[in-house]
Amino acid sequence: MIKGIKEVERDLLARHADDSIKKSKVHRYIRLLKIDLKCDKDIDKDGTTIEIENGAQRFLKQHPAIATKLAISKEIEKLEDALGIKNDSDPTPSAATVDDKVRKSLI
Repeated sequence: MIKGIKEVERDLLARHADDSIKKSKVHRYIRLLKIDLKCDKDIDKDGTTIEIENGAQRFLKQHPAIATKLAISKEIEKLEDALGIKNDSDPTPSAATVDDKVRKSLI
């Protein structure tokens, strides 16, 4: 997967070669993708819950990487918007699409 990330990085850097601010956003975006992959590896290794031992007490707790992944996901989405990366799997229709459907239903 790192190989795929390197290709994405090359593509984005080429696309924004003349904009230093967007280049820094590309580097942040790539860094977050790599951290997200590390979280996936940790969750795959440990599971979605971890056992905590505190003296004689033992209990299960959500893996901390899950919360990290959720926070990273929000930041990744913001950076994708800033870099003009279109997410084809986004189920939310655009306002224009909704308006067109409403107009057609009114005719």
